[in-house]
Amino acid sequence: MKLLEFLASLATDTDLMSAFRRSPQAALNSAGLSEEDQRALLAGDPVALRLAVYAERNSSAHSANGTATAGAKPEVWPPDPMPEKTAVHPPPPPPPRPGPGPDPMPEEIAVHPPPPKPGPDPTPEEIAVHPPPPRHSASTNETELAQVEPLDPEIDLAQDAVLTGLNSSRAMDDDACGVWSSKGLTVVGMGMRAGLHMTIETRLAIEQAGRVLYLVADPVSEACIRKLNANAESLWHMYQTGKQRIEIYETIIAKILDELESAGDLCVAFYGHAGVLTYPAWESIRRARATGKRARMLPAISTEDTLFADLGIDIGRAGLQSYEATRFMYYKYNFDTSAGLLLWQVSVLGEIEWNPPHAGVRPRLEILTDYLMGHYGPGHEVFLYHAPEFPTSRPLIERVALRDLPKAEHISISTLYIPPRGQPQTNEENMLALERIEARK
Repeated sequence: MKLLEFLASLATDTDLMSAFRRSPQAALNSAGLSEEDQRALLAGDPVALRLAVYAERNSSAHSANGTATAGAKPEVWPPDPMPEKTAVHPPPPPPPRPGPGPDPMPEEIAVHPPPPKPGPDPTPEEIAVHPPPPRHSASTNETELAQVEPLDPEIDLAQDAVLTGLNSSRAMDDDACGVWSSKGLTVVGMGMRAGLHMTIETRLAIEQAGRVLYLVADPVSEACIRKLNANAESLWHMYQTGKQRIEIYETIIAKILDELESAGDLCVAFYGHAGVLTYPAWESIRRARATGKRARMLPAISTEDTLFADLGIDIGRAGLQSYEATRFMYYKYNFDTSAGLLLWQVSVLGEIEWNPPHAGVRPRLEILTDYLMGHYGPGHEVFLYHAPEFPTSRPLIERVALRDLPKAEHISISTLYIPPRGQPQTNEENMLALERIEARK
């Protein structure tokens, strides 16, 4: 058994999972893996294991004489095997110049102690980061990709569009069995750890769909999907170097809607959580519902979920703010340094076109770093985090001082987490009001 085949089986075969948990070495020996592959699996090193998996995946796309097999090109994974999350948004208007920040050398702490008196439970506002739907010309029905408007800083057009789509299909959503129906469009996420993070709902949706499309970030997830449903097709080949991302996404959306029309029941699987920074997923659902078709999304494990576990973050203590990195730079958000800050897609900060391996991001990261240092100080420790990718791999965690962020090794595959600095300001008025309520009991 080859390495990739073993990992896909480990993620989908419960008997093999049980045997591996009881005795990993015995399970590996029974699979007939090479000593080198066994060492990589048991060590769980995320970099070494990824290199081994991708080397095997890419070599399998070539024939014995060294030439590419027919139709293999779209399935060959790029040198940068973990592109940014599938959705990156067209940039809004030019960023405002950041104002002066607080004292650049504040006290650094990792986790806040609880406040001296009970206070309100901090629930940060959820920020939707999807671009608005493309505009259509008055004279034709063709989408004017070059005319896409930037995000409006005053209203969240994407969330508004999704809610509008929900309202237009409310009668269908009220069907108690609708979520179990295989008819229509079902958008799912594969989770972060390939195969193992599939929910039972997601597995059934893939297995029972008449047709499956997928856009995943690793070959093990691809192998798992193909084990569950042979009538599956990758969307990876739609990513073309130098092409604007919004054009790529429109191509993906058009493919999804065409397949839905012909198949009747379609499952589309994305890496991670399909609802997190995945514009093609939400826009496909919106447009499908606008034509009267069923369309639903199933939840999945996201980078945020695994980050909580692997970095030991309890957002009940300090809270959490979450932003897409480019939006964070383009708008003057009133973020709070006494709560944790999560910045997504730092690897493609300010980038409009698809240009792996995104080497040009480091100069732009210097601008982000300067802005953050004005609020946190140059010595504040930050974390670059990449979730466990394969069934046996560990998370990839790089700790650096903020001043060294542009020089970090794993920028291209990581999410940035900035721990809180200092204590939040006590809201005495609210605390007294709550105490008065308690005193009345």
